[in-house]
Amino acid sequence: MNWFRSLDKQTRFPDQVAVADVVQGKGYYLQLDHQGWILDASAELRRLFPDEVPSGVPLSTYLAQPSAEIYGPPDTWPAQLSSIVLHGRRGQLLYFQGGLLPQGDGWLLFLLDNTAMVLRLQLEERRRQILDYSVHQALRMREAEPERMQGLTVEWLEGLRLRLQIPWLGLLLPGPRGWSLYAHASLPDAPPFSWHSTDLHQLLLDTDKSVPQTWHCRVSHESAWLVPYREHDGVRVWLVVAGVDSQRQAPFFSEADWVGMLMLFAAPLSSGVRYLQVQQSLRRNSVLQRVMDIGWWEYDSDTQRVSMAPNLADTMGLELSAEGDLGLEESLVIFDPVDREQVLDRLRELLMRGEGASESICLQVRDGRHWYRLSGEVVGRKTPKVVGYIMDISDLRRQEAQTAAARARLEGLLDNAPAVVFVQSYIDGALAFEFCSASLYQLLGWTLSDWQHNSFSSFLHPEDRQLYYERTKALLQTGYTSSRYRVRDCHGAFHWVLDEAKLLRDERGMPTEVVGLLMDVTEATEASESVRKSEERYRILVEDSPAIICRYLPDLTLTFANKPMVAALGLEGTRSGLTNLGQFLAPQDREEVLRWMARMTPNTPVGNRELLLHLPGNRRAWWVWTARGMFDDSGQLIEVQAVGRDDTEIHDAREQLYQGAKMATLGEMATGLAHEMNQPLTVMRMALTNLVKRLAKDDLSTDYLQEKLTRLESQVSRASRIVDHVRIFGRRSESRGVLFDPCKAVVESVALTSEGMEQKGIELKMELLPVSEVTGHHDRLEQVLINLLLNAQYAVSQRAAREPEHKPWVKICCWETKGRVSITVEDNGDGIGPGQLTRIFEPFVTTKPVGEGTGLGLSVSYGIITQMGGELSVENHHQGARFLITLPIGQT
Repeated sequence: MNWFRSLDKQTRFPDQVAVADVVQGKGYYLQLDHQGWILDASAELRRLFPDEVPSGVPLSTYLAQPSAEIYGPPDTWPAQLSSIVLHGRRGQLLYFQGGLLPQGDGWLLFLLDNTAMVLRLQLEERRRQILDYSVHQALRMREAEPERMQGLTVEWLEGLRLRLQIPWLGLLLPGPRGWSLYAHASLPDAPPFSWHSTDLHQLLLDTDKSVPQTWHCRVSHESAWLVPYREHDGVRVWLVVAGVDSQRQAPFFSEADWVGMLMLFAAPLSSGVRYLQVQQSLRRNSVLQRVMDIGWWEYDSDTQRVSMAPNLADTMGLELSAEGDLGLEESLVIFDPVDREQVLDRLRELLMRGEGASESICLQVRDGRHWYRLSGEVVGRKTPKVVGYIMDISDLRRQEAQTAAARARLEGLLDNAPAVVFVQSYIDGALAFEFCSASLYQLLGWTLSDWQHNSFSSFLHPEDRQLYYERTKALLQTGYTSSRYRVRDCHGAFHWVLDEAKLLRDERGMPTEVVGLLMDVTEATEASESVRKSEERYRILVEDSPAIICRYLPDLTLTFANKPMVAALGLEGTRSGLTNLGQFLAPQDREEVLRWMARMTPNTPVGNRELLLHLPGNRRAWWVWTARGMFDDSGQLIEVQAVGRDDTEIHDAREQLYQGAKMATLGEMATGLAHEMNQPLTVMRMALTNLVKRLAKDDLSTDYLQEKLTRLESQVSRASRIVDHVRIFGRRSESRGVLFDPCKAVVESVALTSEGMEQKGIELKMELLPVSEVTGHHDRLEQVLINLLLNAQYAVSQRAAREPEHKPWVKICCWETKGRVSITVEDNGDGIGPGQLTRIFEPFVTTKPVGEGTGLGLSVSYGIITQMGGELSVENHHQGARFLITLPIGQT
């Protein structure tokens, strides 16, 4: 529609005329600046849009679809714009044509609404494409072989589903038992359409079958749009459209379009399906006759001729005439002589009485003697004929012989089997023994007559009679039962038997009889009872054990926990299988335990470690843990079984012992510490005295005052460091070890003991090399070193007191070699006597006189080093004693 054909962008109008027309006129238009940016829009146009028309943005960015015509400034655009697409108020697309007019420094863009026409053309194009697609697929279907028709049908439905945007499409074809789904196409996540053949059959009886209609299934409560394809004998195909309102989804598709589209495709499909059904029926009949060795025959009493199926004559080695028959005497040649007279008599009786007959006869055919079933009946009255069939039953006769032999073998097997096979008849709701194998007598010494003439409950143990009654009720209710009870033998002893029985029913579902098996399981039952008692004793032992016993998965989820563990973790009333042991561990401990479990292998399944658990009520517990991993055939860890004990009290006692030993060490250092504190105090007192004297003489200069104050500040810091070190050393250790530098512990130990040694004239030597960090407690290692230094100080002091010319010294060294840190403390005292050297680390063993030592220092030190994974040893050298500490390098 060239409605701006007469306009030219170069035509200039007075500004006042253009502006007046725009202001006073009505319609759709936009005001644009010279760059093509929106300045304003008409009221009619604003009512079409969902939001306020933005100003100050380029028109090209406001379009719902990009346009090649709107590019650059408006003076480069064509005067007539063929397609402008914008968003409507309800989210739909609005299609316009535009005309561009200059206005002052800007432009006016007039718009003509073409939305209805564009949508109509789009729907018509979709309709045409769908019909063209269906015609193309129908032509392919006409040329396709019947075996490929189902695949082409699925392809056609999938194409329709994509073009119509329908969730589910299907084709229903008639079958021997009603309508069946031949092919369908659906979205990957669309639920299948639930339809019912019986309900659809009722629809065909009640409504017009020639037009599409909406179907509401009364069984599944589903709705669908049904389109029929009808032939002379009724509807042959239903097209089912489900999951959407087809009229709204495809408004451009009329009922006639649906019917015509289906007719194009369904006509060759229906023809091909019928062809396949006929061919399949012919093949089945042919195969059936050939496999079963069956064929028809006919005897005409007037002509004395016998007709038969060609395949039957060929099998029997008979030559048929051109008319397909032969004489009666010729056909009787192949009959066994004993059966010939019988067959002739049977034919005469049939013709006289008009009744049917069936006989088993033996025939001599090409490949030997065969047994056949010969059946026939008379048809016709004026010219009666005998028509029937012949079927090879040689296999059946052989099977009967084999069955008889198998039955004899089975009876022999049952009579000698270790189990009793029985049959109980069902009469008026009661069960009575009808058959028992001969093994009953071998097993229990009873006969079937004994059980038939006496109540079976009299043979049962008194405690098991109620169990047998419940077994019978369950058998009649469920049709199967398996139970154990005790049966008395003929000598009065009771046997445990396993009763496996099944109830048989007739075609109406009524009970007829019970077949079952009785097996002597006395030994197995007694062994099982023994195992159960053993397991019960084991369970009581585990549950009542004071030890902590549990099982858990590789992710620490508990599968079993005994009572002490449940009580310790506060899990009473909860399911231990839903509890994870990791929730009671610190995050770093949990990761370490998981790594420890990952190192377990089938060759090294056992491991030991100490766990710190955080229990409810802000309680902590130390458990000594021994775990064994259980692995599958591939070596994969599947479960861990652990046994532990609560060492919390021992751990707390050890901590108190360490703390007490630490306090004792501080007491031994009291003199040295007092002297160490006295030095800064003396310096501060002298500095203050000098300040007072200068102040009295009025001779206090600023420089002098600053010097004295600086000295006072340094001495205060020195005293503060001594106090802080003693305070830190004296407090309780943290519950878990950390990485620290052992050289720093050496330096601080020397700092606390050097003053006391200096007062006693002891030379203290120190040799330190850079070493790696170790894991443990800094203050505890310092406690061990101070204890060794004080012991060395005591030893060299005692020797110096006896030998005035002796020069005492104590030496401490630290170095690293082969992944371990070594620290030695040695002296030139008297050493340790041979009787005490091997017992020096035992509690209450000391080299000091009574009243001067507790004998716990070295024992506590030995425990601290052992807890850190290290070793503490001692030896005498040519001048005194040497204590050696070795610690493993810590792991980050």
